[in-house]
Amino acid sequence: MNPRPMRDVSPPPASLRRAIRVFAALTVLAASGFEPVEGQRIHGVPSDLLDEVMPGVERFGPVEGDPPVVRGYATGPDGVETLVGWVFLTSDLPPEQFGYSGPIEALVGLRPNGTITGVRVTDYMESYMRSMGDFLRTPGFQEQFAGKHVGDPFRVWDDVDGISRVSISVRALSRGVRDSARRVANAYGTARDFSTAAEVVDPVGRSWYELRQLGVVQRFEVTEPGEGSAGIALAYIENDRLGEYFLGPPLYERALGSVARRGGAENLMLYAIDGSRLRLFRQQGWSLVQDADTVAIDPRDVVSLGLPSGGVVAGEATMIGLMLVDGSIDTARPFTFVYDLGDLGTHTVEYRSQEARLAAAEVRAAEEAETRAAEEAEARAAEEARGAVVGEVGAATGVSAESGAVEVVPDAVEEEATERIGAEPTADERVEAETAGDERADADEGGVDEAGVPLDFVLTEEETFAERVLADTSWGRVALMLGVLTLAGAAFFTKLPALRWTALAVTLVVLGFVDGGFLSVSHITSGIWAGAGVYARDLPLLLMVVFTLVTTLVWGRVFCGFLCPFGALQDFIERITPRWLQRPLSPRMHARARWVKYGVLAAVVVPALAGSRVSIYQYVEPFGTVFFRSPSLLLWIIAIAFLAASVVVPRFYCRYACPLGAALALLSFASIRRIPRVEQCTLCLVCERKCPTGAIRREVIDFPECVRCNVCEIQLLERRGVCRHEMDDIRPRLVQIRVPTGV
Repeated sequence: MNPRPMRDVSPPPASLRRAIRVFAALTVLAASGFEPVEGQRIHGVPSDLLDEVMPGVERFGPVEGDPPVVRGYATGPDGVETLVGWVFLTSDLPPEQFGYSGPIEALVGLRPNGTITGVRVTDYMESYMRSMGDFLRTPGFQEQFAGKHVGDPFRVWDDVDGISRVSISVRALSRGVRDSARRVANAYGTARDFSTAAEVVDPVGRSWYELRQLGVVQRFEVTEPGEGSAGIALAYIENDRLGEYFLGPPLYERALGSVARRGGAENLMLYAIDGSRLRLFRQQGWSLVQDADTVAIDPRDVVSLGLPSGGVVAGEATMIGLMLVDGSIDTARPFTFVYDLGDLGTHTVEYRSQEARLAAAEVRAAEEAETRAAEEAEARAAEEARGAVVGEVGAATGVSAESGAVEVVPDAVEEEATERIGAEPTADERVEAETAGDERADADEGGVDEAGVPLDFVLTEEETFAERVLADTSWGRVALMLGVLTLAGAAFFTKLPALRWTALAVTLVVLGFVDGGFLSVSHITSGIWAGAGVYARDLPLLLMVVFTLVTTLVWGRVFCGFLCPFGALQDFIERITPRWLQRPLSPRMHARARWVKYGVLAAVVVPALAGSRVSIYQYVEPFGTVFFRSPSLLLWIIAIAFLAASVVVPRFYCRYACPLGAALALLSFASIRRIPRVEQCTLCLVCERKCPTGAIRREVIDFPECVRCNVCEIQLLERRGVCRHEMDDIRPRLVQIRVPTGV
């Protein structure tokens, strides 16, 4: 007869299931968060650091402008003080670029011709610093940015030297320097003047930053002394097309449904909040003023939409929502928002819709046309008067105007004509002078290069997230990762021992020592600190994360059995270790010790969920120590201790200490495809003795402890041990033990 599958393990206790659900919910909630940064941190930058990024400056001015910059000046050969360039912090130009474990802040110097003069990393927190040291400040790395132009692509391993194994953080720094430098050049260079024709351009297709420059988005900052600040941006949704551009079609449709349920509104204002103190935005205290009328906004008409999920506002704000504005406000004319925060003061923001701007532009155009007509009439009259004067003087001196001899009129004649009609320039002369003045202003402001050519670059806010990821992707690494994942998948499904050992060797060498692309518990803390986008910004990492999540939810801890380089290292240690050296723990001790790794996981993840940036993961996870060759003696002692314990107890670290294994074990409770058991398993000990993680007790598999290594499945497929025999042959041989009944 064929072996009959049996249930492999009893369900976990209800209390454990509840704990798993709470843990998963907290992790997902924290991973979806975004940690904003306080504005204008450049106020606290010391002067010697300013000198490092902008050499040759004699005097630095105060922090000013939007975005905030410090201007550097030097005296030229003619004794006139001129602008040398701007110094700014990348954190003052949100959104910040997030590295592997959080935002990376750098001080940047930029000349008016678009050349970067220096970069200094001022603040970053990287989990691998314990293993690799302060790698972003390694001599020569920051210095490579000096001399680069804002129009360069800043691609890692292309025009920017990278650092192996920390490509996420290196790319974040490079992109942060490039994007912020382009925005400063855009703000103070050729694109700074949006005051006339640009007022009525189509806002759809513009970046959030450009919308602020155009006045479509008005932002102000609310500060709580000693605590922090919040930025509040306001934008009028004039039509559905603009609403979909702001929010993205799905969210905008849901927003309209929410408005309809509240009875509708004639006018909708978008609000977007960023900054470190989101609670400074309140539903109470808002009103609108137009002419002499004040209209209060009911707090119930301030509708929160939560986190932005699409549209141009995504990545620019932490929370967004709508204000339902009363129809008594004429949006075709300017109006003013008033935000009364009580003890924190009252803030006012004047707002003009595109319709109001268009109306104002039409009025200006009509006024300018009238002015030009009057100037032209005045110029014609002046020219006629001049001709009459010249004719009179010519007649007095015997020179005819029609004779063509006007050129030889004596200086006295010209002087007399000038005295009689004045030296007022013509309209054409005034236009020419204004054009020349604008060109000089552009040159003074630094919006053109040294040859007078406008700076050539594209603001990267116009790129989609997918375009940015693809632009930064190393397709060689993608191909390498796909090869490793394909090999691991083939080894798991074919159940061929030789193929599994080949996959383990490739995992150890490629993911461990060559690429460093293995998963770690630090990826969980990084997701909490920097948001889930940290995975999407690195395509090879995203492939690994997706593969791990899918295989764990379907089959269990396939990653631990095939794709963990430290697990592979322990398997090779077990393979070469003599059997007489191996002393697994007793079943009773094992049952207790296996819970230690869950405590380790909690010690790493709970502080991160609570907002702490201090982590002990490097002391309990030796991956970075071994594969990144850490300079820390203490970390090497810990790693060697784990490896030595694995000589005695196979996969000791995986069984009792690995926090990533504990997280995947919790996830594997939801796995739907488990290892089958047969009736013979109630009698056989072959699989139990061969299991590298001690997850088998006869017919019962402790599935969260199983790493899907194929060992027991191969035994079952090849029908070794008791599986060779049919149960009809085995049952008669079983010793029947009479159990006293007490009767």
